[in-house]
Amino acid sequence: MKFKRFLPLLLSASIFLGGNVEAMKFQPPVLTAEFEQMAFMQLYPTFSWEPLPMTEFYQVRVVNMSTNRVVRELFNDEGFNRVTDWTPFTEAGEYYWQVRVVDKKHKPLSDWSEQKFFKVETPVEFAALGDSITHGGASYIPAGQLSCQWETYCDVPIKNLARSGDTTEQILARFDNDVLPFAPRVLVIMAGVNDIRTGKSADEVIDNLKALRDKCLANGITPVFCTITSMNPEIIARRGIFLTDGDWREAREQINFWIMNTPYFIDVAKDLTDDFGYLRAELTPDGLHPALRGKKIMGEIISAYLKNNF
Repeated sequence: MKFKRFLPLLLSASIFLGGNVEAMKFQPPVLTAEFEQMAFMQLYPTFSWEPLPMTEFYQVRVVNMSTNRVVRELFNDEGFNRVTDWTPFTEAGEYYWQVRVVDKKHKPLSDWSEQKFFKVETPVEFAALGDSITHGGASYIPAGQLSCQWETYCDVPIKNLARSGDTTEQILARFDNDVLPFAPRVLVIMAGVNDIRTGKSADEVIDNLKALRDKCLANGITPVFCTITSMNPEIIARRGIFLTDGDWREAREQINFWIMNTPYFIDVAKDLTDDFGYLRAELTPDGLHPALRGKKIMGEIISAYLKNNF
């Protein structure tokens, strides 16, 4: 009787330590990423699923349907329920993806989940380039889910070319590889918050934005800049996110002044900012990313601008 009482604990410990439990067979995970409902597949997709009790390790595979070839094999490193593919999907085609439970040594502990499908299409009319605020997601919602992407609330179909964590320098460096394959007519650019929160000067950011503008114009793309959203230092401090001791608000004002003097710009920051110049507390879980209601506000503002101007 005592052994039966402790058996679940022994099994759990074995799984978390990467042990080999031949008798253990889990149900396939239920997939939660919603790519099939998006207007376009993310360039850097975050695959997600419902984690199963007593499991820690998962494997994702992506198959090109025309060649029946596995083009991605990923193992979760961001948490129990997600992994982001940091290799961009630039090759047009039809794909499916699946997830299964594995142990620490990548030995399967479940069958593959159901298949879910997505397409990579080129060219596109509208695309968005930026960091995590455009990439999507929040601390509790993976970027592959609809509710925490501003594109979800935009009536204009937009290809998401964003990558979480990027500075304007990094965005500029990947422009040719990540933007040009999709040849958008209009490119919405929302970038700079990671620069100013880490102490980059306004001049550095503006120089990078100018270079992005020039690359767009050289390739027949109309750049539309979005103002940099504010931050909420009190919430950021509670969440342990790095924020420079420098005057990021002054840098943000200078960059936004430049943005609002370009031919095409959208002031998304205004309705997200409180009377003290900070990101509204009720719109952000971490002080940095607008979530849910904030993304809805952004999507509706961007949608109205694009419909009115293009």
